[in-house]
Amino acid sequence: MRCVYADYKDLVKRYRHFIVPCANRLKSAARHFYGQVVCGYRISDIANPPNEILIDDVVMNTVSDLDRIMAYHPVESPTRYKFAAYTGFWWQRTKPFSCKKHDYSTIAENKLNDPTYLNLCKSLNETFVVDVMLSLIRRRPTGDFCTDRGKTFSYIDTQDSLHYFLMYRHYTAQELELFLKGLDTCPLVP
Repeated sequence: MRCVYADYKDLVKRYRHFIVPCANRLKSAARHFYGQVVCGYRISDIANPPNEILIDDVVMNTVSDLDRIMAYHPVESPTRYKFAAYTGFWWQRTKPFSCKKHDYSTIAENKLNDPTYLNLCKSLNETFVVDVMLSLIRRRPTGDFCTDRGKTFSYIDTQDSLHYFLMYRHYTAQELELFLKGLDTCPLVP
């Protein structure tokens, strides 16, 4: 196994004022999500508590990438889309949430035939980070994750599209940034 450890001492020194609050907000949001009920299921019944060491890794990798962008491109400060995209990208790579269910024999019979439950088990990280990313680009929820699907370009439609993109598409952080920018080309229906 090959292990590479980045030395973030200089990065922490330069961006401590940003890194610490950012990590604390993400950890707080992850703990809040862990206590939530999504689509009728308690996340704490499905997932292990969020791994805060991995959340720190998400933040450090995000800040490292954004620092590199600012060093080599004429960018004074990253846009909210860039920050949201890199946060989402590294969350997906790191996956701080893990499912408690390790095989089908550990799932109750009535839940085995529930595609919503099985999908939630498979997509804990995507389900969490979608709302984080949308809040970072200043999109706010208008309804419940599992209802309110009748509105065109509603928050739920946007949430579903981003969730699908994260689950089933191969992407880079730059492509994710373009996806997020594209969300603002269509107005959100209240």
